Amino acid sequence: MQHYPNQPGSNQAYYETVAEPAEPPANNFLRNSWLMVLERKWYALGVFLFCIGLSTVITIRSTSIYGGTVSIQVLKHGPQILRGADVVESSITTDTDFNTQIKVLESMAIIQNVVSRLTPEELKLLTDPYKGSSSEPPNAINIILDNRKIMPQRLSLITIIQFKHPNPKMAARIANLLASEYIAYNSRVRIEESLKAVDDLKDRADQQRKRVDEIANALQTFRQRGNLISLMQSKDIVTEKLKALNMLTTQTNSHLKEAEVRWNQVKDWSQNGRDLTELPFIAGQSKVSQLMLQITSQSLALAQLQERYKAKHPRLIEATNGLAQTEQELKGALSMAASSIKSEYENALQNDDGARKALTDQETRSLDLDKSSVEYENLNRDYRVNEQLLESMMTRMRETSVTSSLEMESARIVDRAFESSKPISPRIMFNLALGVAAGVFLGFSFAFLIATLDDKIKTPFDVETLVGLPLLGLIPRVEKMDQPDKAQVVSNGNDRMVTEAFLSLYSTLRINDESRHAKLILVTSTIPGEGKSFIATNLALTFASQGQRTIIIDCDLRKPNIERSFRLNLSQGVVNYCLGTATLDEIIVKNVHPNLDLIAVGGRAKNPIHLLNSQEFETMVIELGKRYDRVLFDTPPLGAVSDALNILPLMDGAIYAIRHNGAKRGAVQHCAQRLRSANIPVFGAVMNDMKAGLTGAYYYMDTSSKAFKEYYEPKIQDTPARVAS
Repeated sequence: MQHYPNQPGSNQAYYETVAEPAEPPANNFLRNSWLMVLERKWYALGVFLFCIGLSTVITIRSTSIYGGTVSIQVLKHGPQILRGADVVESSITTDTDFNTQIKVLESMAIIQNVVSRLTPEELKLLTDPYKGSSSEPPNAINIILDNRKIMPQRLSLITIIQFKHPNPKMAARIANLLASEYIAYNSRVRIEESLKAVDDLKDRADQQRKRVDEIANALQTFRQRGNLISLMQSKDIVTEKLKALNMLTTQTNSHLKEAEVRWNQVKDWSQNGRDLTELPFIAGQSKVSQLMLQITSQSLALAQLQERYKAKHPRLIEATNGLAQTEQELKGALSMAASSIKSEYENALQNDDGARKALTDQETRSLDLDKSSVEYENLNRDYRVNEQLLESMMTRMRETSVTSSLEMESARIVDRAFESSKPISPRIMFNLALGVAAGVFLGFSFAFLIATLDDKIKTPFDVETLVGLPLLGLIPRVEKMDQPDKAQVVSNGNDRMVTEAFLSLYSTLRINDESRHAKLILVTSTIPGEGKSFIATNLALTFASQGQRTIIIDCDLRKPNIERSFRLNLSQGVVNYCLGTATLDEIIVKNVHPNLDLIAVGGRAKNPIHLLNSQEFETMVIELGKRYDRVLFDTPPLGAVSDALNILPLMDGAIYAIRHNGAKRGAVQHCAQRLRSANIPVFGAVMNDMKAGLTGAYYYMDTSSKAFKEYYEPKIQDTPARVAS
């Protein structure tokens, strides 16, 4: 492959097309968490066994505890012998009322009453199990308080009272006493409050009786002084007159308005010279209507005579004079009619004024009577109210006096406690199950905490998301194998899973154009011991097995490892060539494996960086690129020395080796950034030393399962030559 070490932006373009890490799936967090716990399973197992053992020891050493259980029903209200006579409100109508009764049941007063009812023998049985090293005797009240449990039942008025004690007899005894004392306590409170209420009602009734007598005397005095009976009769008469005058005033006012309208019309028509006969109420008068008819008939007759006779005919003159006289009479009749309209208006005005004055006088008289009766009504009302209040007090006092002596319960016992033969504690199966659950949870949490505090690269997703390099492959851990055998595991076929992992790595490198055509490939890591030499040798063997002419060069001049990996003892290598004491052909070890050559370090290098930056080393790299299809350089870790960075500009690309749970995240991120800054493509990272189960999990399949063995372990073992073919 032709190399362009000075081409700007090549590394950036590579990452834009290939190395951009994909977003992890949504379930990766749970998967990673499980895998981190799985790696630290011994921590989890230790915590799990500790929890199981602790629960077992606690269960064995626990004292057997017996329980006495009583169920009581809180009544909504007691027997209603005299309705409305309760002094202490005991009805249960809301959740607040029920909770109040529960608090009464939990009160210290109930416990004190229970202790007071215990005999000396029962007190001894109650306190003996709690005697310890302290010289003070155990307190019975505290024992009951600590071991008593009140449990209201949901959606009911049933409450469970439970008492725990090592003695089954005392457990049942105390539970029954708690229920009985609760019922007795409510009864005592009701009776005491009822007696107090009777005394209070008696005092208040005496005071009220005195008040009623005072009001009665004042009422009698007022009657005698004001003749209240005749006053009440006058009030009725005045009221009737007031109604009649009110009606009369309404009528006169209506008549006045009508008369005023007529008179105003007459005045207006007279002033304007209009004919009054056009007014209906004028034309409707008998005198006016007769004269109007007479004028009409005379006018018709005159018209007929004018057609027959001349103007000076006696009959015509007579008819003309008769018409004029009739018209004069009509004029006088209209004047009289107008006068009558005026008189009617004046009379209506006088009548309305008189009616209003009479109404005003009557209203004044009615108000005077009302003022006189106000004091009487107030006294009478006070007397009635106070008399009713006195009667209510007397009735309440009699009812309360009767009910104070009645036995009324606010609750009743549904099931009493009986002596049990089976302890309620310890619960062996429950404790063991709790120990198992706690062990699983705490074990998982502890292992997860340890994994979280461990700041190392542990998952492939750490490589892609934190380091920012694409993951090229996962190499499983090689168990129970010498270092040279591990370095050649691809060729010796001792671990087919590892072989397939390197074949998968080879296939991944062929996907991208740059890695497929790259000849000069550098392999490095963060810290020593991450398996970079193991990856370099086996990747070289994989290239060689695919028919590619491959050579691996050990560039770790400080701690060479390649020749030991192939069980060789060489005296010449990179150092000799760079110093000019050997030629390239002299340092190349031919056919270490088919298609695979090797160059060792050679002698000790006093200044490795000087040799790697020399012109001789660059000439060797260029010459090897011409001779071979693949040239792999095993370089020192970047976290230890910077040797790899000196030869990186000569490479076509780099592969970064990361050991599972090896280097810390910050160190890997720093070294990866240094690699990328060289502007040379970094093909990606290879995660090494993965457990078989973890490898299968990260590949989303368990490649160690039986279903894959036919592929990894064929019936006829293939020789390295056949694998290469």
